[in-house]
Amino acid sequence: MLQFGTYLPKKRLLSSSYCYFNAMIRLFRRPCILAFLFLGMLSADRHPLHMSSATLIQSQKHTWVIQKTIFTDDLESAMEAQGYEPIRLSDVSKHQVKLESFLRASLLLFQGNKGREGRPIAWILDAPYQYSPESIKVTLRFTSRGGFTLFDTSLLADFPDQKNIYAVRHGSDGWSQHGLIDPEHPSIYIP
Repeated sequence: MLQFGTYLPKKRLLSSSYCYFNAMIRLFRRPCILAFLFLGMLSADRHPLHMSSATLIQSQKHTWVIQKTIFTDDLESAMEAQGYEPIRLSDVSKHQVKLESFLRASLLLFQGNKGREGRPIAWILDAPYQYSPESIKVTLRFTSRGGFTLFDTSLLADFPDQKNIYAVRHGSDGWSQHGLIDPEHPSIYIP
């Protein structure tokens, strides 16, 4: 028979393996829970990759639609870093104007392949944006004849590893182009 010193009451004797197993579980429960909590805090980074994805679709002859998805916490912290008051984008009606202002400063379109020297193209944000705790989805519409250059600097200044990925479709034929925007290459040309 086994008798444990300070971990169990002194006079308690264990006679079966089942009781021994339960005693061991009780003995190691607290250290195991603390170890799991400690490991959880060490790996509490929200997500290791900073990226956004977008689909650029030519819906009619000269009409284009951008459907962009951005991580919610990245967007909130980037807006705060750009001077906006700390916000939670879950209140869509309250923050629609702020989000549009942020996107107007960071998502620019220019006619032709001359970069920022081309004629600016105005875009319209469909209201409201779609909120989920993980991501924000925005839809933008614009009209362009011929090729254009898209600059998307959203989140690039705040996250050095940020990637903005674009899939471009010119019609019902399928995907015709893919583009990657990062701090070294902040634009793509769409012919």
